Amino acid sequence: LIPVLLAVTLGVQGWALALVALAAFLGHLYPVYHGFKGGKGVATALGVLLGLHWAVGLLALGTWLLAAGISRISSVGALVAALASPIWIALVMGDAWITVTGCVMMVLIFWRHRDNIRRLLKGEEARMGAGRKS
Repeated sequence: LIPVLLAVTLGVQGWALALVALAAFLGHLYPVYHGFKGGKGVATALGVLLGLHWAVGLLALGTWLLAAGISRISSVGALVAALASPIWIALVMGDAWITVTGCVMMVLIFWRHRDNIRRLLKGEEARMGAGRKS
């Protein structure tokens, strides 16, 4: 959130802002100081989106809440929100560079969730509030 907000505050736009957003996202997915092993990127993507435009961030969060609430599966909420985020970016911001960045983040979130996707397809993904199936 902070690097993106700083860039926005300084008036950075277009491809340069897209690079700042992508760098912040990639830095959390593949942190140098943790052997390039980070998280799945959902919370970081939310921070990046909130920094780019508050409405895009809130739409992504709302999408996650709705999808996770209906399915009772957190990874479903994350994947649906990731899929919707480039659409929200395009509709709210109308910036092609930022929309492409949203698409890159979406693909990487799907890649990082590949084990969750396998469990979803097998019907083995844990529901919120329940323990993980062995």
